[in-house]
Amino acid sequence: MQTYSWVGSRGSYLDEVHVTAVGEMLHVGRFGGSTAGGAHKNEDGLFALGDEAGEWVLAVLVDAHHTAASAELLVGLFDRYAPQLADTCGRADAFAALEPAIVELLMGSEFRSACRGTTGETSCLICFVKGAYLWWLSVGDCMAYLLHPELAGLGQYALNQRQFYEWIGARSALDLPVPCYTSGRRQLRFGANAIVLTTDGILDTADRRYRDPAHLYEAFFPRRKVGGNAIRDSGMDRSIRTVLEDARRDRVRDSATMLGFYWTCESPGLMPSDV
Repeated sequence: MQTYSWVGSRGSYLDEVHVTAVGEMLHVGRFGGSTAGGAHKNEDGLFALGDEAGEWVLAVLVDAHHTAASAELLVGLFDRYAPQLADTCGRADAFAALEPAIVELLMGSEFRSACRGTTGETSCLICFVKGAYLWWLSVGDCMAYLLHPELAGLGQYALNQRQFYEWIGARSALDLPVPCYTSGRRQLRFGANAIVLTTDGILDTADRRYRDPAHLYEAFFPRRKVGGNAIRDSGMDRSIRTVLEDARRDRVRDSATMLGFYWTCESPGLMPSDV
């Protein structure tokens, strides 16, 4: 089991783009916002948990406001329960077991009490990949993308939709009479799938370029010419840096944090019966 966690209160990366590899697969990019644009703190955070054999990955991205306290609380929760989560992720029925296990953690009386006593709220995005499938759960406005040429050819990029007025913290969507969150499952496509999680800072560049996810796809599958023919090339560190440097050059105030990895699926994707 490999774990990694970070909260912006521990290292803000103001005016700085920092991209690093975590283990063999996961890549993390952070831009804390531009001080010239008014940034003075970073309230993002993340948690990653991976199988040492590379059979599965669980990634969590958070984006707090008011203070980083809710992000620290949520990342701390996943840190404490990492061994139990690893056991669940390793099970044969992981896709059936993981969602109720995580919802139980988030709905636990001790954690909810701590949330009510904190200052501010955070969005939370969780993504789990194993074999040929992906599961995600989202509260709030962080974004997850599944990028693959077959899907891009049909204009499909995003896994979830941004949800406003949803958070976990002092005001919590999970404390409503009907707790509110979004989740889903997706079969991966054959070959290399780029899975990218991001906070909303990248959406605030001057040209709002990445509000169109087709441009995000282009950053992760850029074209290069070989012998006069355009082909797709890829490199996760470079792609994340390209996006975050756009935010830095435009002096975006909001922090932007990205988690990304390529996942190779060796199973053919589902196709219609008339193909």
